[in-house]
Amino acid sequence: MTDDSTSQPSNRRGNDRRTALKSARVVYNNGKSSIPCRIRNISDGGAKLEFGTAQLLPHKFELHVQGMPVRQCDLRWAKDNLVGVQFATEQE
Repeated sequence: MTDDSTSQPSNRRGNDRRTALKSARVVYNNGKSSIPCRIRNISDGGAKLEFGTAQLLPHKFELHVQGMPVRQCDLRWAKDNLVGVQFATEQE
């Protein structure tokens, strides 16, 4: 058994997350549908989004944030009104 107090926590994301409280929109259905959300934290590889209530989202969608380029996202996890997304790479 290891001493967890000296171990570094596991970061499955591989990227440092930065706390952010930015308004955003999830856009899907060829731009016909959108849901407002808030970015709670963000990294180069993905983000945690917060919605006013729990949402059913498609597996792939766009994330629109003012002052930032539109990001293609893959849904990774959802719990209550929080959602984790991975930013799609350019090759996909």
